[in-house]
Amino acid sequence: MTRTPVLRAPLVGGTPVEWHLTDPDGARAAAERTPDGLTFLQIDHVNAALAKRESGEPHTGTASSVTVFDEPLDRDAMAAALTAFCRRHDELRAVYPVDDTGPSRRVAPPETIEFVTVSSDDHVDADAVIGLVQQRINAEAVFDRLPGFVFGAIDGGDRFTFYAGYDHSHTDGFSQFAGLLEIARTYRAIRAGQTPDSGPVGSFGDYIAAEKQTVASLTPADPRIAEWRAILAVHDKRIPRFPLDLGLSDSEPAPAAPLRLSLVAGDVLEACDARRGDTASGAGIVYAALAAAQHELTGVEHFFTATVLAARAPHQAQTQGWLCNFAPIAFDVTGSMSFAELTVAATEAVARARRLATLPVHASLGALAAAGAYIPDPGSPQMVSYIDFRRIPGNDDAVLRNVTSFQAAGRTRNANMWLTRRADAMTLIAHIPDNPVAKSTFTAYVEAIRRWLTSYACGDETMIGSAEAPGLAGQST
Repeated sequence: MTRTPVLRAPLVGGTPVEWHLTDPDGARAAAERTPDGLTFLQIDHVNAALAKRESGEPHTGTASSVTVFDEPLDRDAMAAALTAFCRRHDELRAVYPVDDTGPSRRVAPPETIEFVTVSSDDHVDADAVIGLVQQRINAEAVFDRLPGFVFGAIDGGDRFTFYAGYDHSHTDGFSQFAGLLEIARTYRAIRAGQTPDSGPVGSFGDYIAAEKQTVASLTPADPRIAEWRAILAVHDKRIPRFPLDLGLSDSEPAPAAPLRLSLVAGDVLEACDARRGDTASGAGIVYAALAAAQHELTGVEHFFTATVLAARAPHQAQTQGWLCNFAPIAFDVTGSMSFAELTVAATEAVARARRLATLPVHASLGALAAAGAYIPDPGSPQMVSYIDFRRIPGNDDAVLRNVTSFQAAGRTRNANMWLTRRADAMTLIAHIPDNPVAKSTFTAYVEAIRRWLTSYACGDETMIGSAEAPGLAGQST
């Protein structure tokens, strides 16, 4: 299996173009330490990246996007757009140096940020673009470098590929979509001789401060702690793991390979929406299908995964940074339930996860570990991310329609999934262990998910454990 990201749309070949700070050393020297440090997620990320560096492993803690602009590239206008973009957002001027006391956050003044174009006479074929992009991101998008991200393009004349690759400490999925749209609109305004939008975008530093205040006011009696405790009690006090065989002989992570596929078409999802009415949510239907597929293949009667949810206040809708939290999705799935009933249970579990996401997961698990209700695990949990792209502001812009978002594939012991619903289809990206057993297992799992969604869309009244279940029909009992 390849470790190269699978693209949503073909890229444009041509001449490589990069944008660099005119004086990165000066910007770093002028960066001032911020009082509230890093978020819990950032601290974990930096520590993990340091451990990889010390052991000689490649840097894989990145989150990136690549798209195509259906217009000529004005290199100076893009340099000006990127300068304006990074001056607006404090997190894009941040760097995370590490000393004997641990990592700290330093932010450079806006006036120290100015991008300049660096061009090449080389030519890159379209098929080779993603490899070139990935190579640069892995080398330069690092947490203790300023900037901790890269911007570049492949100039094809009348069209161009554009990419933005970040160390994960600086971004999340929503930030990438919002940032790409802001860059595109700023670029177009500058090309047209107009003044780009300079309205408020919120501060990631304020987000960090708010997280610290939330944790400082936490008490053991917080009902969110009780809900976490109840979920973990059902699962031996441990975080979730992928329940199917991934061909691993022990609990150690193995090199991961990315997969990308179209799960179901948009008309199937529209039929699911029409059937669910007000009893379930779109996300609830998706998690119900994951749970039904798991039950079909394993017989396990409880679904448990971590999910990642946005943790943005209204004034932070455009803030660049890692404004997310992890929360559990957990609910019963038994043979006595219909799939329609399962969608309701899953919807309730999603609503609970949104409540629990208002408290940093590190605070919740830390309190439970201290009380003996959680057994810490050095590994990462099984994770599912679901984004309804139709709700992303500006999703009709061609730059976002063409975008492929991707994470570097490192090592895994799970089958982490990123599900994105668009108008035409729901796509699934997964990082699974790079071995034949994992590929076979995950292929069967995906086929089962697809069958359950299609069956529900067709109006079938199916019981989870019945012989008429999509994957069980025709089998002997």
